[in-house]
Amino acid sequence: MAEQQRVLVDVPVGAPPDVVWSALRDPALVGRWFGWDYDGLAAEIREIFAEQADADDDVRTLSWPDGDRIVVTPAGEGTSLQVLRAGHGIPGASDEVPFDGVYDAVDEGWITFSQQLRFLVERHRDQPRRTISAHGLDLGPEDSPLLSRLGLRELGGESVGGGYEVRRADGTTFSGEVYFQTDLQIGLTVAEEDDALLVVARTPPASAPPNGQVMFVLSTYGFDDARFAEAERRWSGWWGEGTADQHGAE
Repeated sequence: MAEQQRVLVDVPVGAPPDVVWSALRDPALVGRWFGWDYDGLAAEIREIFAEQADADDDVRTLSWPDGDRIVVTPAGEGTSLQVLRAGHGIPGASDEVPFDGVYDAVDEGWITFSQQLRFLVERHRDQPRRTISAHGLDLGPEDSPLLSRLGLRELGGESVGGGYEVRRADGTTFSGEVYFQTDLQIGLTVAEEDDALLVVARTPPASAPPNGQVMFVLSTYGFDDARFAEAERRWSGWWGEGTADQHGAE
């Protein structure tokens, strides 16, 4: 079956192409947007963006052996950022059989990373990042979904650029604007954390039975140790309360 390239991500970025390209080539800058903090992050960045990637500085394109490509091109006063991947295919099937609708963790990862990159270069390009995250949380049964218990609406219906407010169980709130959304992800700016970015990404039940899972990644910028420790306590406590409620109901 012949593989076809598909455009997974195609987003306008409000920053010059050279700024976006630098954020893809300088490991220190990649660490300000890529993924989330953990002990192996620097090594992962080095492997993916230096050792595995083939960079063409003239046309600002990164290519990987598996066919993935990132293309950075001028677009008006800003930049067009594209992520291209090999076409989904079913081994032994005809070209007419689609693979659409099947969960792809790598697709979802590139979507998250592209938006994190956009957020950095548009809003925090000169600031160091620290993240707070939770991974693999059970979304819970239909009669008691985790996102509802946390005060989040169901994903997919929000308007990008529109405002939102979430009230925690302890009565505190956080608010901002919807930065991006897809069928399985939403990105929310958080005004109360000096314009942080909260990514909420779901894995559907078919790929994480029985209820599906969710990942939270909060990217903060410019926080000192005391401010970060307070934010970590607040956010870890927030999603911890949701899972505690779930466990208590079982």
